[in-house]
Amino acid sequence: MALMAFALAASSLAFGGTIAQAQTTATGINGKWGSAILIQNVGSGPLNSGDYSIAFYDSNGGTTPLVTYKPDKQIIAGSSAEFYIPNITTAPTLASGQYSAVISSSQAVKAVVNSSTDSATTGPWSAFSYEGVDAAEAKSPLYFPAFYRNYYTFLSELVIQNAGTTTANVKATLYNGLSGASSGEINLGQIPANASRTYGWNDTKFSSLASGNTGIYGVVVTADQPLAGISNIWSSDSTNYGVGSYNAFTAGANTVYAGSMYNQYYGFVSSLTVQNIDTTTAASVTISYSDGTTDGPFSIPAGQSRERYQPNNASLSSGNTNGLLSATITSTGAQVVAIVNIQRKSRTNIAVADPSNPAFGSYSAAITTPSTSVSVPAIFNDYYGYFTAVSVKNTGAATSIKLTYADGTTWTQNAAAGATVNFSHLPTNPNNPLKTSIQTSGTVSSTQPLVVVIQHNTDPSLSSYRPAKSPNDFLFVLSGFPK
Repeated sequence: MALMAFALAASSLAFGGTIAQAQTTATGINGKWGSAILIQNVGSGPLNSGDYSIAFYDSNGGTTPLVTYKPDKQIIAGSSAEFYIPNITTAPTLASGQYSAVISSSQAVKAVVNSSTDSATTGPWSAFSYEGVDAAEAKSPLYFPAFYRNYYTFLSELVIQNAGTTTANVKATLYNGLSGASSGEINLGQIPANASRTYGWNDTKFSSLASGNTGIYGVVVTADQPLAGISNIWSSDSTNYGVGSYNAFTAGANTVYAGSMYNQYYGFVSSLTVQNIDTTTAASVTISYSDGTTDGPFSIPAGQSRERYQPNNASLSSGNTNGLLSATITSTGAQVVAIVNIQRKSRTNIAVADPSNPAFGSYSAAITTPSTSVSVPAIFNDYYGYFTAVSVKNTGAATSIKLTYADGTTWTQNAAAGATVNFSHLPTNPNNPLKTSIQTSGTVSSTQPLVVVIQHNTDPSLSSYRPAKSPNDFLFVLSGFPK
């Protein structure tokens, strides 16, 4: 059994971005959204028709799903399949709207959700991605390191699913990342079993909290039922179409890994936000970058978050050769969690987004012990306008890293101790072993422990590139699944 949670927006419903009140059932992000669920079979045998299903729940939730979809696609062990929600035909029909979902399977599976405005006839065109949550990992509390209330134009919403069997009573505490002020416990209301709720940055329950360039918060959400959650991020700046999403945390660690970070690397930059999840004790935090640069130790008081924007650190390597980075975050005194935001900036002015490709994405940094084998549920190679970069951080000694695809094809690169290597599936990359116009899956392996970040994006060099949909942010960012 695998739980795949959160809001899935069907493509024919246009969300207008109106003010989100408490317990809303629709996203506040502008655009006409559609979602695809990608399921990877990580079991030992095939998944045949009848071996797995996707149950969809509306805002009423309950123990009986609104619609249960039983795919007829076979998924052999190690491979994956994609299901585009607006194309699903069932009886009854799944109407346009925003849903939560649960995947049930006879084999172990991993799942990710890619949401985009691809099918819209007018912009803005954008995309975001997040990982499905295994049923055993749905818990309370949830930790969100970065929640934005018009923070340098960035906005946030929390999407929370009740993964329990009865109605959940949900509360949240927000800690300002600059002043340290706490909101106190805010009652977010009730969420029925299997349903989800969206809480936007401009929700009336948050109206007393600071907004603008001081409006950055770490959030702790609690309930009397297990929860799964994501946070969606976007900008109020009409010239910045970027949308990102990251998974909430249910636990922290004293060592956290950010596998892919950027400092003016082909226009990409990143920020790292670290949250102390202890509500009584301060954390002493050090960030060690892959180029040898160290930031810290610095203190993060109980419950709070601190942000580090990589271009602001003059000591860090930068540029197209050295600007691909990773980091190891260590903490004493308390455990921490972290997220990374990635954005593509103008080549001539780092203060503004790239006018043709204002790519934006977010991912949750790894808190689990790095693994020598990591699943990659989806890899695109010139596939409907997308390609995939698989970024792998070597957390051990110098080693070779192998990417093995579902058909047995392999690609190997060498990685220095602590370094990150990039498997970029662009047609211009002579090392790319895949055929054009395919979607596959893979496994990254090594003798040393690894952390993997997956990025799907678009590029003019692709034969399937869609020049009419420009400018766009078609960047999906998510983490690989340790085996």
